[in-house]
Amino acid sequence: MGKPLKILFVINDLYTRGNGLAASARRTIALLRERGHHVRVLSAPPRGGDECGIGFPDYPLPPLRVPIIASLIASQGYAFARVDRAQIKRALDWADVVHLEEPFFLQAVTARCARRCGVPAMVTYHIHPENLTASVYLDRLTCLNRAILGLWKHAIFNRCALVQCPSRSVADRVATLNLSPPLLLLSNGVPPQGEECGACQEAGDSLIIRILAVGRFSREKDQATIVRALRHSVHARSIQLTLAGRGPTERSLRAQASRLLRDGIVAHPVRFAFMNADELACEAARSDLYVHAARIEVEGLSALEVLRRGVVPIIARGPLTATSQFALSEDSVYEVGDARALARAVDGWIERGEGERQREAHRYRCAGDLYDIRACVDVLEETYRRLVSAGVSNNRARREEREQRGVTVDQSTSKSTCLR
Repeated sequence: MGKPLKILFVINDLYTRGNGLAASARRTIALLRERGHHVRVLSAPPRGGDECGIGFPDYPLPPLRVPIIASLIASQGYAFARVDRAQIKRALDWADVVHLEEPFFLQAVTARCARRCGVPAMVTYHIHPENLTASVYLDRLTCLNRAILGLWKHAIFNRCALVQCPSRSVADRVATLNLSPPLLLLSNGVPPQGEECGACQEAGDSLIIRILAVGRFSREKDQATIVRALRHSVHARSIQLTLAGRGPTERSLRAQASRLLRDGIVAHPVRFAFMNADELACEAARSDLYVHAARIEVEGLSALEVLRRGVVPIIARGPLTATSQFALSEDSVYEVGDARALARAVDGWIERGEGERQREAHRYRCAGDLYDIRACVDVLEETYRRLVSAGVSNNRARREEREQRGVTVDQSTSKSTCLR
């Protein structure tokens, strides 16, 4: 146990609900604080005063409002913060180490300033370019996505001391960029599994197969394929599908689901719900299968949180989704966007029976323990300490080099000049 570190998290909107990136950051911050570290946040303040139990930002930034795309940003349940260099300066003057949670303009400015200040920074690769371009139907435009990656490389990644990659597929993609800093393959981690309440353990109707899907309703999460798959399932009238989330495609998903009921394909209406962590845990405990259809996914922690509670998953496999890494057999994967293949996988697990599903579920509980956030934060702590130690050594070497050149460095003002 070393002395507590002063860690600065930089994220445009720490307080958005239904966003895996923000939720992951909040969990990490809370756990670091529990371990005695001083963690401060540079972020836009919460809208409506809901600070998600994490506290208001120590260095608040005004929201950035761009008239042309404001509605698009809002539809994604997100907000950008306006860059305030004076506020960034104050934050860097305090910090031992900086953790950048996104690849946007705020992080680019902070990375540049931190490098000038001599404050070590690391960045987590949370987002593929396609996560952004899918919202405007440009995710298949390879040249655009490659250009965005190149911009992130030069503006952010190469100005950091380390890049965290949450999954092997992300690390493989980032490795092709030939970055200057090393890569750290480390999951963002999921919370330890809590005790299930009695209500969660109540048995339901054994004739109904409960299928759960969790995630923001959007094109890249592809819940539409799950709904389409019911048209091809021989057990469709026994299935109760629950879609947990919210987002810009909810209206079209509801229309698609209502047509299933109207056409007599299903006997049980598709349920739509936005759930908190406790409600989701109970829903997972009652579910027979979990489907994760996302075609663009850096890690897919929502899937991991459900399957480690003992739910057999069926996961989309594709070039831009990492979540199929959690599948323990080929019976639990299908090719992304293929509704017929998904229906066959669902039917296969239904026909295997409850006993075999329970045996497989036990395997997933054990596998999920490998991604416990406590172990992931252990690695993060050690990483922060290495970065701080290396940063001190580098600053000392630069200071000695300047002194040899006859340049006097005033330590009391060395940070205050870094933003000029």
